[in-house]
Amino acid sequence: MAKPDWEAIESAYRAGVLSLRDIGEKYGVTEGAIRKRAKKFDWVRNSGTQVRKNGTQSGTQKSKARTSEKPASAGRTQKSTQPKAEPQPDTKPIRGSRTAPPTNAFQPGNQNALKHGGYGRRMLLSDAITEDAQMLTLDDELFWLRAASLTAAENIGRWQTELEIADSEQAKDLHDLISQAQKAMHRNTARIESLEYTKAAIIKQRVDAAYREAATEKVELEIDVLKDGDKDNAIVVHNSLPIPGR
Repeated sequence: MAKPDWEAIESAYRAGVLSLRDIGEKYGVTEGAIRKRAKKFDWVRNSGTQVRKNGTQSGTQKSKARTSEKPASAGRTQKSTQPKAEPQPDTKPIRGSRTAPPTNAFQPGNQNALKHGGYGRRMLLSDAITEDAQMLTLDDELFWLRAASLTAAENIGRWQTELEIADSEQAKDLHDLISQAQKAMHRNTARIESLEYTKAAIIKQRVDAAYREAATEKVELEIDVLKDGDKDNAIVVHNSLPIPGR
């Protein structure tokens, strides 16, 4: 590393034309080193030139500031004349202050924060996967299983066509692929049947829950009639009760 030319640095420092940063960049030294050297050897800096330069620069900056203030004021006038745009209903509103809390923090369509479960945190699932997984239903699973079965059936047909021109070794591999695809189709069929039974059970549970709710309401009305005692003005509850779904 070359030794700094301290004589030239001293001359530039005493002249007072360049700033310490400019001197440091020119001669490859730091501002701290220049200050220590000047303090050690009592260098006197000519501040007259620097002051005049700074004064000129400050005057130029002030004139630029005054010039730039006019477009800003014009912009403020233009902004004040424009009507305020109404907030979109599907955007998140501005949070309220301590004295004026928001009355409706979430508009319709504005989603809440995603809830990442234990699997999502450990498997590092993205927000898109987490959001889609929360929206999937049994019908989506059935669609995927049927699509997988159709894909396997299409592959089986293609491999059977290739068997006609395949040799013994290739035919063995194709038979293995066909067997694996058929087993996968059987598994998908069993899974589809299980999901269909699950959907039917869910519908039955809903119907039973509605029936139990109606039966409970009927019993409560009968109890009210017995407590009333005045059978002339009492509400007559018929025994005929429609059963939902039956």
